[in-house]
Amino acid sequence: MQLKHFKYAFLLITFISLLSSPLPAKERNELTIDFSERFRLVSWDNPITLESSKEGGTTFTRNRTSLGLKWFFSKKAEIYFKITNEFRIYLDPENDFNIHELFVDNLYLKVRNIFNLPVTLTLGRQNVFLGEGFVVLDGSTYDGSRSAYFDAIRADINLRNTGKISLFHLYSQKTDELLPVLNGRDQLMSENDIKGFGIYYQGKIKRTGFDLYFLNKKTDISDNKSWDLRVNTFGGKVILNLRKKLNLTAEFAFQKGTLDGRKISSLGGHFHLDRELGNRLFRKLTIGGVWLSGDDPDSEKLNGWYPPFSRWPKWSDSYIYTFINEGGIAYWSNFSSIYFSLDTRLFRKGSLKTTLHLLGAPVKNKEFPLYPFPGGGGNSRGTLILNKLNFSFSKSLTGHFLWEYFRPGNFYFNGAKNYNWIRFELMYKTKTRRK
Repeated sequence: MQLKHFKYAFLLITFISLLSSPLPAKERNELTIDFSERFRLVSWDNPITLESSKEGGTTFTRNRTSLGLKWFFSKKAEIYFKITNEFRIYLDPENDFNIHELFVDNLYLKVRNIFNLPVTLTLGRQNVFLGEGFVVLDGSTYDGSRSAYFDAIRADINLRNTGKISLFHLYSQKTDELLPVLNGRDQLMSENDIKGFGIYYQGKIKRTGFDLYFLNKKTDISDNKSWDLRVNTFGGKVILNLRKKLNLTAEFAFQKGTLDGRKISSLGGHFHLDRELGNRLFRKLTIGGVWLSGDDPDSEKLNGWYPPFSRWPKWSDSYIYTFINEGGIAYWSNFSSIYFSLDTRLFRKGSLKTTLHLLGAPVKNKEFPLYPFPGGGGNSRGTLILNKLNFSFSKSLTGHFLWEYFRPGNFYFNGAKNYNWIRFELMYKTKTRRK
């Protein structure tokens, strides 16, 4: 979608909102101001190439500041504007300080009950998080945790006692050219321009919840607006209450499409069985699995899973970097896992979550003469252990300490090294209202 199309759509929805939601003097007129400051210290010893060279390790800080203003100019309508800056300070290897970009993180108009119908329209730069984020969450993979927005048009239709339907069109650029950026550094958002549309239904029957969805994604791989990659994703999720304190969540999807004339046919899914333990120390036990199909170079079809709008650290914050030399950062494909997770409450305002992943690859490696990574001949990606300690000092100030350890399997070359990855975070959030 070009910039002029967003302008036309914005003007159209603004006109509709004015018609359907006039602003009498006694209607809502409120301003909300939100502020957040996040500090992260990150250190790793080479999850990218799994080699032991010093050049592969790094230690740095990520410092993100956001300021948002939300104006409720009517009972039915609001405008939200948020600016963000994230800069890094590298401790190893050292580099010069750079304040980086000040950019528009969110800018949207939201109008509820259009013409007194149960429809909410949202237009502009916005975060879109559907379900558990298996297919839709992040629109900017390459900027890390700096942002997650899409430039989008979204309509949510509430159905009486039967759920909600979301219709949307998403757009993500290689670099941000739609809105002004101060101190621009040509921040890479993704490898290529991406656009798509979809329909997502969320419903519930008695104690069983379920989602159904269809997504269309196009990626301009050749950078000439031909949109070489076209993939459709059909899927659904179910949440079953098996018995008291025992729930099963299962999601499955299949894909059809084309890439440079070759047909795409791929599968993906995940599940997790959660048992609330009701213990003062042990809170929840989870057993889960993930399966994302891999691409066999000897097949005429492309069978690898193509992450729709969901290249983010869903199962690991460190392992996404190991994908860099396969398909790109956080390119979850040819991937499987059986995992076990235990939540414990260590103290009143702190908890520890420990997860063990047994990772695999549905398709074994072939020979890669130009790219020796991953380089192994087996199906085992290895063992991944995550320990995340969450703590809270107050309602506004929270934090966590995360340690991830990975031991490579025979999917990788002989001599592939273990890695450690740690992160410490402090997050401060506050919100005020002014009438």
